[in-house]
Amino acid sequence: MWELKNPKYGDQIRVSRGLYYHHGIYASNDSVFHFASLDGNETNALHAKVVCTTLGEFLKGGNVEVRVYTADELKQKRTPEEIIKYASEHLGEGDYNLVTNNCEHFSNRCAFGKSNSEQVEDIFSMIAGLFQ
Repeated sequence: MWELKNPKYGDQIRVSRGLYYHHGIYASNDSVFHFASLDGNETNALHAKVVCTTLGEFLKGGNVEVRVYTADELKQKRTPEEIIKYASEHLGEGDYNLVTNNCEHFSNRCAFGKSNSEQVEDIFSMIAGLFQ
């Protein structure tokens, strides 16, 4: 679940880009870790790397949504310090792939140590549903 609220250190955040959500890890108003190219384009797959930008650059005029965890997720989630440490250690990392290594995968790896994207899973489920 996601809520429109002010993020805190180590929060998973996202912003709507119309057809998809762009995900990141919030450290401060000056530090959000996420996948983007150096020109700020988060869909430029050839040059996308884990970058650290301001919250304003991440949002691009959109509204920040903060992940609200279930009780089970809270048991599995890393501490805010561990989340930021992981994000910092992967700064500059590339290998962006829309299906297997996108901004949501990165955000979930930071928070849980597991790489998954509900957006990708939802698309594959919709495609599979067309053939049933």
